[in-house]
Amino acid sequence: MTNQKSTKIVATIGPATETEDTIRELILAGMNVARFNTKHGVPTWHHERIARVKKVAKELNVPIGILVDLQGPEIRISLPNETPIPVETHEVLLFASDPDHEEKTVIIPQEVIDAEEVGNVLLVDDGLGEFIIVAKEEHALITEVQNTCTIGHRKSLNTPGVVIAMPSLVAQDYEHLDAATNETVDFVGLSFVRNAQDIRILRDELEKRHLDLDVVAKIENQAALDNIDEIIQASDVVMVARGDLGVEVPYEQLTHWQKTIIQKCREHAKPVITATQMLKTMVDFPYPSRAEVSDVANAVYDGTDAVMLSEETTIGKYPVKAVATQTKICSYNEQFASPNEISTHDFDASRSVTYAAGMLLDKEHPDHNLQVDAVICLSQSGATAKQLSRFRKFAHINVFTDSIHTYHKLSIVYGVSAYVVELESDILSNSTELINKALELGVVESGQIVLILHGDVWKEAGATDSMKIITVP
Repeated sequence: MTNQKSTKIVATIGPATETEDTIRELILAGMNVARFNTKHGVPTWHHERIARVKKVAKELNVPIGILVDLQGPEIRISLPNETPIPVETHEVLLFASDPDHEEKTVIIPQEVIDAEEVGNVLLVDDGLGEFIIVAKEEHALITEVQNTCTIGHRKSLNTPGVVIAMPSLVAQDYEHLDAATNETVDFVGLSFVRNAQDIRILRDELEKRHLDLDVVAKIENQAALDNIDEIIQASDVVMVARGDLGVEVPYEQLTHWQKTIIQKCREHAKPVITATQMLKTMVDFPYPSRAEVSDVANAVYDGTDAVMLSEETTIGKYPVKAVATQTKICSYNEQFASPNEISTHDFDASRSVTYAAGMLLDKEHPDHNLQVDAVICLSQSGATAKQLSRFRKFAHINVFTDSIHTYHKLSIVYGVSAYVVELESDILSNSTELINKALELGVVESGQIVLILHGDVWKEAGATDSMKIITVP
């Protein structure tokens, strides 16, 4: 079916990939999660394309997670008449909250003006335009242009080192939350997370709508880095969103923070996505740059759960080839990757079992003398699978669950293949039924040695306390 890589691929759906035929090609090329960026398009557009992805995934009988990415407290500029503004170095440009200013004015929220001071820097369109504030008025910032460029309507605005007092959710986000259902969406991404409270606010809104969605915390600014530990603990998934992060913090720090965040996420068994500009060359060209190949490979060596494509698959000329390229890079380099050892947190029965299993599977451990051919993990919530996956000691973990939500949510977890199964007995002391089910699904073969992790009772979340090693008859 799809390539048996362990690293998952998140591909953003856009004009270049919105048809059923192209979505099918993306899945066959290695896409595991379809991302929908709500900064662009209306809820109806996203709803229709999500339905297409779900339809094709069902036809192919594969779990494809759906990630709806909210705008959050991102700042976007407006231009009078939506007309691009060309500017030249040393020219004076006005950033104002009042649209009645002269024509060559960039419109920004008043909250930005209130927070900024003379000498600070404003960056537009991921740093394409740089502006130094030389004077401040009540409703305007007067800036000096630092480089010749053309400013476009609705482009991003970054304020390095300055936290803007804006709500964690904007009006548009509530519209997309209202349109979401547990049957259509699996993950919800929050942009520009600043602290754990931002995530709690989103969880409250999900609860009001009875939505059981995993929260993806996007790390995009210095405030998030300052509060990274509490953010990781409060979220379900973390995204190293390098586009804005590389603008908000000095770019030379970006690689350090990527590696640090991935390591911390593995320690807490939280899936982590490495995102932005991974294969940007392929927006226009059929092959990646050598640096981009190294970038994807190094994310694998760091221990990331997933790599992501943005404009490569939304507006790019070669969207399917971009996914296939990531698949090829990940598949090859996984066999050589040996991510750093991790420390563990809050040992309970479930974590103790998965830790023991991780050590048992560690081929580099001095006491390793057992060849395990397959791993089967019974998981109601997916927590056991995440705990085991973080050790990166086994290429493939087969998860049996009766939860369709868990089935789709595990699409983001490294090395996990999920199956929705029904067992006749809720008591798991006898492994015969499990092995028969595994043989039926084709995940094991006669004569193989299989490691099984489960609790005493099927469908009971958080109760994994047993590990068995069985030879398949």
